[in-house]
Amino acid sequence: MQTGPAAGNARGSRRIWQMGVILTVALSAWTGRGLCAAAGENPSGTITQQLLASAGEWNRGNLEGFIAPYAQESTFMTAAGPVGRVHMVERYRTKYFAADRPLQTLRFDELAVRVLGPDHALMTGRFQLTGGGLPDQSGRFTLVWVRTGDSWRILHDHSS
Repeated sequence: MQTGPAAGNARGSRRIWQMGVILTVALSAWTGRGLCAAAGENPSGTITQQLLASAGEWNRGNLEGFIAPYAQESTFMTAAGPVGRVHMVERYRTKYFAADRPLQTLRFDELAVRVLGPDHALMTGRFQLTGGGLPDQSGRFTLVWVRTGDSWRILHDHSS
C-alpha cells in the first residue's frame, strides 16, 4: 500500500478515470437517443398506432386494453378538475360501458402529433362514438405523451 504524495496522486488519477467513465457512459446514452431519433425512429407513428390500437380494444369490450397506454400517474381533465387514472377508469366503466361491453363504437380521427422533445409529445384529434341506438357523440381531445423507457404513455388527457 502506498503512502504519502504517491498515494494521493494514485487516488487522484483513479478519481479522474472514474469521472471519465461516468461522463462517457452518460454522453453515450444521451447521444444514443438522439441518434435513434435521427436514424428514423418515428414517435408520431408509434404514438398514433398506440392510440388506434386502444380504440380497437375499446370496441372489443376490453376497457383495460383501452386504458393500457395511460401511465399509472396519468390525469384526466373533468369539468370539476383533473382526476387520476382510477377515477378515469371508473368514469369510463359507468358512463360508456354496460355488461362489460361499450355502449357505442369508438373511432379517432384528425390526429396530429407534435413532438416536443425526445421524451414528450402532444397529440390532438377528434373522437367519435357511434351506434348502439344512442345519439352519436364526438369531441376534441389533447393528450400529453411521455416516453418511459422504450414505450410511450399518456400522461394527461383533456377531452371535451
